[in-house]
Amino acid sequence: MPAFFAQVPDPRDRRGRRHALPVILALAVCAIAAGHGSQDAMAEWAADAPQELLAQVGARWDALRGRHAGPDERTVRRVLQRVDAGVLDAVACAFTAVHTAGANPAAPTPPGCALRVIAVDGKVLRGSGATGFAQVTLLAALDHAAGTILAQRQIDSKTN
Repeated sequence: MPAFFAQVPDPRDRRGRRHALPVILALAVCAIAAGHGSQDAMAEWAADAPQELLAQVGARWDALRGRHAGPDERTVRRVLQRVDAGVLDAVACAFTAVHTAGANPAAPTPPGCALRVIAVDGKVLRGSGATGFAQVTLLAALDHAAGTILAQRQIDSKTN
């Protein structure tokens, strides 16, 4: 899992890093998939994650406590604010596409059709139109069979 996220450049200074960037990003994506969207919730989820999962993603070993430790809220917030969102989005979409390919073989397919069904839709991000800021509109493509977002891009708000 962290190998996917190693493609994202680390914006942090080399000194003082306690958690590897791929570990932080992998835990953030897992937390979002589990329904925890805020940075506080992501950090709380990572703190409560099973030791097996933390070991799988390569979380650092805390010798004092004798267990793997996830990043705290401040680390998650700083990393997510500074990382290249476009690269992270592309890597996260590729990760979910690879890991959910064929995950839902019972998904309905139209009779006599072997085509892949993809829905494309645009949405305005909630809270992006705050005073003094322009609204952010995203166009996303969703694979119906797997239930995953294949890709999304920011578009102009008045685009048809």
